[in-house]
Amino acid sequence: MNIKVSPVHVGQAIEKRRNELGISKSELGRRIGVTQQHVNRILERETMETNKLVKVCEALDFNFFALFCPMQHQISAYLAAVAVDGNAHNNIGDAELAAQLNKVQSEVENKNETILLLKEQIESLNAQIKRLDSNLKDKDAIIELLKERRQ
Repeated sequence: MNIKVSPVHVGQAIEKRRNELGISKSELGRRIGVTQQHVNRILERETMETNKLVKVCEALDFNFFALFCPMQHQISAYLAAVAVDGNAHNNIGDAELAAQLNKVQSEVENKNETILLLKEQIESLNAQIKRLDSNLKDKDAIIELLKERRQ
């Protein structure tokens, strides 16, 4: 098996996630049990002990370990939960994810069928409009002929 391990500057990755969440350095420190000065040192470091990185992962709700060995063909249950329900705090397994995806696919198919029916109705209404427009032109022509005869 070929596993590609990417170089990661852990401090920069943590800083990026901290900024995404809008969390101050002191708040991050409170969450992982260190001072703000220690957070500053963490953000400058390229590496970090695994047990400390686990605490940061939990504090920032992000798996920094995945940055080292990204798996291209896996779907994170976290991302799937957000995509399906808009709720990242779901406990979602493969079976539940598959069921929800099938439900969403079915809803999309139903909506596509509705769109096709609506397009057909629009075409029919456009044809009726053309016929009515033609009838109005005929009516106007008849009125003009009748006016000419009266004169």
